Amino acid sequence: MIKIDYSQLLLDVQKHFGSSINNIAQLKLLQEAIEFETKKHIGFNTLRRFFGFLDFTKPNMNTLNVLSQYVGYSSYGGYQKNNMRDEEWYRWERVVKIELTNTITEADILWLQSQINTHEYHVKIISIIKTFIYRKEYDLLKAFFDDRIFKFEETNRLKLASNVCLIFRTLSTKSINKIIKALSPNIVFRENVLHWFIDYSHLNGYYGSFLSKASPFVRTDSHESLFSDLMTNYTNYLSGKNNFKNIPIDRIKDDFYIVLKGRCYAYNLIYYTEQENTVEYEKTWKAFLKIIQSPEDINLLTVEIFPALLLLKDFDKTNYLIEKYYEDILTLTNWSGYHMQAATLLAITVNSINANKIKEANATFNFINISKFSVSYIAYISLFYLLVKHKLGVANTIPENELQKIENEYVSIVKETGFKRFSVNFLKNY
Repeated sequence: MIKIDYSQLLLDVQKHFGSSINNIAQLKLLQEAIEFETKKHIGFNTLRRFFGFLDFTKPNMNTLNVLSQYVGYSSYGGYQKNNMRDEEWYRWERVVKIELTNTITEADILWLQSQINTHEYHVKIISIIKTFIYRKEYDLLKAFFDDRIFKFEETNRLKLASNVCLIFRTLSTKSINKIIKALSPNIVFRENVLHWFIDYSHLNGYYGSFLSKASPFVRTDSHESLFSDLMTNYTNYLSGKNNFKNIPIDRIKDDFYIVLKGRCYAYNLIYYTEQENTVEYEKTWKAFLKIIQSPEDINLLTVEIFPALLLLKDFDKTNYLIEKYYEDILTLTNWSGYHMQAATLLAITVNSINANKIKEANATFNFINISKFSVSYIAYISLFYLLVKHKLGVANTIPENELQKIENEYVSIVKETGFKRFSVNFLKNY
């Protein structure tokens, strides 16, 4: 919750009164002046608390309105709107000064720390990072990722990570390599950017390089160690390589983030399928079902489970999850979660096609809006989208040239991502 600072209003009241309030006699005169000008009563003890002569308590809205009227505004809302506009300008002025600096000082860090609960704090942090990147101030960038100033609500952390990685996508190979060298050892950067924006489109590019360069700095048995191993082996699998390793689910700890837990189970389903080990595959599935405890669990746990099951064509299990947790799975948890919902709708579409319910399949598929996919997942989920679109096109007996267009788009994304696991043969036989 944002802590409201009334110091500016206190100062403006004294400025309007014409004198600072240093004693009870002056405070009494102020009470009379306020009541004379506003024609409204304000309690003496209320003023004593507001000016610190008694223990401070949060003033009620009536008190704030009377004080705001005394300094020339119709209400506290009007005063606050004007004051916040000026304060926001001062904040951005300080941000620009930091952006143009050659050294990040302790004073800069402490000031930013004091701004954490202010309006759109994350936007200011993004602005500073972007400026340092474009100025090629990589040492400043490294110093800027200080744990004291990277405190965000989950949705704003997602926005920050998304924006930073989108900037990375625009950089030359030379520039991104310098940034990778500077930031890979920095755990604050890794935990606030790499772990929150998994750039599937660039697992075989800059994002994978970040993970590789960061690996020597990752603490063994940490959540980051599991995350790094999973993403490295996912990349190898999706890229059609055979050097992906066993990552047992007993590496999961209770305090690990729920999406990471689901990702580990999803990877194990893939791994044991490749090993043709049906016993361990089913044990993994049963263990996964045991950890589902609430609507939030099923939603976040299936971020990677549905794509894995779609990839493995295990439609019995997708159908089970849909029938048992339909409403919970389709409930979005934040602005970036549409790809989760889309993966579920794709699974429903496939189930309908397999049941020869083509009308229902068409209706479900048409609910999917690919333009709403999270930028980090868009290439990856688009491959599943095109797999299902092609399968649905065959079921609808659409013209061959339309199927070819789907295939061409699919091949283009495979080439872009390097995910050779998605072959043309896989598309045509899905």
